[in-house]
Parts: sequence; structure tokens; C-alpha cells
Amino acid sequence: MHKLGKVEAAGGLTIDKNDRILFIFKDGKWDLPKGLIDRGKSASKTALQETAEETGLDPDKLSVLTELIPTVHISKYAKTKSLKETRWFLIQYTGSKTSFEPQRDEGIEHCAWIPLWDLERPLANCAARIHYLVHFWLKFRKELDY
Repeated sequence: MHKLGKVEAAGGLTIDKNDRILFIFKDGKWDLPKGLIDRGKSASKTALQETAEETGLDPDKLSVLTELIPTVHISKYAKTKSLKETRWFLIQYTGSKTSFEPQRDEGIEHCAWIPLWDLERPLANCAARIHYLVHFWLKFRKELDY
């Protein structure tokens, strides 16, 4: 039996004051900002940093509201298959900036605020784990204390 290595990542389901969700378009699919957790760095700080870096949003206007559910999937990292566990955080953006600076060297083509009434569009073209996470937040957002 082949044992998979494990990598840890963190990401953000980022909302604005209008309850729109921030999506990135990367490698032909919609996704949420995320990245590997560096040694010695917290998961929540990684989620904030990756959201700012991948979208160009002001990091001072981003804050973690709560931790959501983690996701796990098999990923190719450094040409080796690994078990990738991503810790997800609900992040609030309080700024007013409407333009983005996608991190193109990471393959991000563009970013968009998607209103709740239009979620079918990105959710039809994203990984199942993103679909699951968004639906988890939608189901419990009224109960989450933020």
C-alpha cells in the first residue's frame, strides 16, 4: 500500500458587505483563494495573506470572522501525489475597491465578486470541495455569529 504524504493549506471564503462571495478563475475553473501554510505561520494568517496576494485586495481590509469546515483531496504537489488538507476561513472584506490584481504567475486569470443569486455560474465549474464549502456556508450563514 502506497502511503501519501500530507500537505496543509488554508484558504478563504471571502464575503463583502453585500454578502457577495469572492471567486478566482484559475486553470479554467472557479476557485477560492488558498495556499500552503508555511512552517511557523498560522492557518488563519495564511488564508488572509493568500486572499490578498491572489486578488490584490488590501490586506488591512480583510479579517477572519470564523473557521469553516476543512476539505481534503489528493493533489499533485512537487510532482508527487499528496493528501492536501485545506482549512477554510470565513473572511470579511470591508474595503470599497472594485478592481482586482489577479496573481497571474499563479495562473489566476481574473477575480469576481459573485452575488448569491448568481452562484450557479461559478459552482457549475468548480471543484466539488468548493461547491460543498459554499453550500455549507449558505446553509449555516444565518446561524454563524459574525
